[in-house]
Amino acid sequence: MTPRVRRAGADDAALFSSLNTDVQALHATALPFRFKMPTAEVFPPAEAGALLNNPSTLAFIAEIGTSPAGYAYAERMALPETSFRHAYEMIYIHHVSVRPSFRRQGVGTALLAAVRAAANDAGLTLIALDVWTFNDEARAFFVRNGFAAYSERLWNR
Repeated sequence: MTPRVRRAGADDAALFSSLNTDVQALHATALPFRFKMPTAEVFPPAEAGALLNNPSTLAFIAEIGTSPAGYAYAERMALPETSFRHAYEMIYIHHVSVRPSFRRQGVGTALLAAVRAAANDAGLTLIALDVWTFNDEARAFFVRNGFAAYSERLWNR
């Protein structure tokens, strides 16, 4: 079945919150000192609702049939000129998450297509995201979908 992607609205706050649990658990398992395991207090519906009501938020929900299959949360960002850089605008993707039972069925690609269409509608060509080095599947997915590394963040912990 082909995924159907729709814009998320304020009435989707509880669903948006629940779709976060998969990616939150993945991050918390890999980096427990940084991320919290998903609970009712982690990304509660009220917080999700605030994001969905923010005019700079681009939020999409993918469904297969009547089942929620994943979501994407991105933000339109305008960075001002400084003495170091030129001003620019971009779409920054914060989250893309697909339920495990719906992976490799085109859901993530459909979510990225929705983000790209929103960027195009806004006249923006730059889309950026971060991906954790431990997440080989995500890294490969984004490369397959046309993303390329342009910076690297290192830490000494």
